[in-house]
Amino acid sequence: MVDTNRVLVDGLAHFPRVIYPLRRLTLTRLRIPVLRGARTGTLKKAAAKFELERKWTETRACQKLERAKARAGTSDFERFQIMVLRKQRGYAVRHRGAAPAAKGKKGPAKGKK
Repeated sequence: MVDTNRVLVDGLAHFPRVIYPLRRLTLTRLRIPVLRGARTGTLKKAAAKFELERKWTETRACQKLERAKARAGTSDFERFQIMVLRKQRGYAVRHRGAAPAAKGKKGPAKGKK
């Protein structure tokens, strides 16, 4: 931590070692046990021992990024296909089995005919 708003970030593969604002980061529970101020090489060895890559791919943040990349890489026709499949899935869910009870309506009042 540099101060309360900034931290030193070292992104082992494709991200240089820089001071980065906390508001632009998404924190996870993954924490590599290294001493403060460790060099990049030491950090790489500790990350390999900690199996950081495997653990990162299991986090929701990584899965969210992968979904966003897949969505960004779709063509117009693929987006159309996704829309049609979503509509079909929603229709199947709504019309499965018995009709759902109407919201807000109650049965006949007691004592009244």
